[in-house]
Amino acid sequence: MVQRIWLALPLAVLTIAGARAADLTELRYATAAPEQTPWGVYLKEIVDVAEKTAEGSLKINVFWSSQLGDEQTTLRQVVRGRIDMSGQSNTATSLVVPEIALLAAPYLFENVAQSDCVFDNHVGTIFGPMLADKGLVLLSYVEVGRTSVFSTVPMADPAAARNVKLRVPPTNAMTLFWKEVGAAGVPLGVVDMIPALKTGQVKAIHTTTVYGMAIGLPKLAPFVIYDSVGTHDVGTVTVSKKVWKRLTDKQRQALRVTADYVDDLRRSIRGAETALLAKAEEAGATVMRTTGDARASWRSHAQAAQDALIREIGDTAPPIWQRIIAAKKACTSS
Repeated sequence: MVQRIWLALPLAVLTIAGARAADLTELRYATAAPEQTPWGVYLKEIVDVAEKTAEGSLKINVFWSSQLGDEQTTLRQVVRGRIDMSGQSNTATSLVVPEIALLAAPYLFENVAQSDCVFDNHVGTIFGPMLADKGLVLLSYVEVGRTSVFSTVPMADPAAARNVKLRVPPTNAMTLFWKEVGAAGVPLGVVDMIPALKTGQVKAIHTTTVYGMAIGLPKLAPFVIYDSVGTHDVGTVTVSKKVWKRLTDKQRQALRVTADYVDDLRRSIRGAETALLAKAEEAGATVMRTTGDARASWRSHAQAAQDALIREIGDTAPPIWQRIIAAKKACTSS
């Protein structure tokens, strides 16, 4: 009898271990962000929080630096449920919900306090249901930061940008702005930017400041024009609706908790912008910050670009635009 008990114990342990393994849900998280960036630090933080909150029932495996494909490709795969979740820029999200490109309209916000308020308090209400209709559950937004132009030629003002072959993010918000300026915009995903620059397909790249610094763009394009487009670029963290339905309430709550940490990334990105711009200058790059008359010259193209963006999206855009404007007013008066 004693011998039978001892023989039964390993089987019992294996059975318990097998049950625990069966209860574990593993998710694949796709991101274009390199691991050694503020987004990498933030993502590790929220993954840790989610896994702990799920009490061992959730494991999130992160695939860095577009390992599963560029942002546009991976987000479409999330919609289909072939990738479980992803974090991506506004540009990629707007290919699924075109109206979200309105948030990247040039010079939309008066200051960062206003934009922070809109994103914290209104964006989820406006765009959450629209993303759900497309098969995505919106967990939160992620701070992407201000954009810069990294150029091989000086571009201090719009006149200097005329006819310059410029990589633009593949979204109408940016394509139309640069069209108004008169640049020769070439829409490209992030994985194609550097090859295009090296082969001369483009002479400049418009991208997120911190991302551009992280991949070493000032070494290839030493003229950096900071915030000429006047956008506060913010991306999304989304889960496939098909995957979401299979999760337990505890696992869903664990993923929802990650939204409480968006301000950590916000502070990190803004600090990184300041530090990296200074570092680029020390290394010999020419950094032009758009202030005063220079900013006014760039901003003079914003209204026409905003109007063109609304027309390009179509009949669904005006009511969403009005909700964004109302959110701005509520944030200004609060």
